[in-house]
Amino acid sequence: MFYKLVALLILPVLLMQGRQVRKRAHKLPEAIGERQGSTNDSTKPPLGILIIGDSSAAGVGASHQDTALLGQLVNNLKKHFHLSWTLIARTGAQTQDLSKMLDSAEFGNTVDIVVTSLGVNDVTSLQGAKHWLNEQNKLHQYCFQTLGAKHVIVSGMPPMHRFPLLPQPLRWIMGNRAKEFDCLQAINIGKCANKTYEPLAFDMNKSAMAIDGFHPGPLIYHQWGLNLSERIVCVAKTLPNKTDTRI
Repeated sequence: MFYKLVALLILPVLLMQGRQVRKRAHKLPEAIGERQGSTNDSTKPPLGILIIGDSSAAGVGASHQDTALLGQLVNNLKKHFHLSWTLIARTGAQTQDLSKMLDSAEFGNTVDIVVTSLGVNDVTSLQGAKHWLNEQNKLHQYCFQTLGAKHVIVSGMPPMHRFPLLPQPLRWIMGNRAKEFDCLQAINIGKCANKTYEPLAFDMNKSAMAIDGFHPGPLIYHQWGLNLSERIVCVAKTLPNKTDTRI
């Protein structure tokens, strides 16, 4: 791709900008609040969800999980389901880290649908897109085979070419890498009946982002949670009869 050639030609500039970004970046904490729970409405069909990912899944940019992605999903989905949920996420996590994180996690609920929010840290690393896609596939298989999940919903890559924190030309390069990763992911998932790709189909404008210029703010979490909730409701209708996959 053309951006790769440009990146090689201006590599010293990109490395310098990367160091500057790390120095001046405003480090925000992960959202506080419980990461596991359930509703108490047995009149509705049961559904267990697992959210896994990096800092955005962990709620960086929101003060509490109630206003982060997890809280938005719970608030929307409890209208439809007797819901149980678990969040496994960590700032800085790459795709290859998640299997170990899941191995050491304790689950108190069944896992019917897994929602993943991963990729930004993979994009900013030096790994190639095909290697990342292989790690994604291994993670999905872990969710199916070890956790007993019936469906994986992959949340698409954010528009890194619009991240205010990143200066040009670093922003342009990272944005193009994110688009490449996202495109490969969408094509790959399109071949799988038990996976769904959900693009971030909304405008991530500067005023709606967190003060660090890199993470979502509450308004973005609200829209993101709404879009994903609608997808989860649709997917849940297609699930086979659930058996006990408590782990």
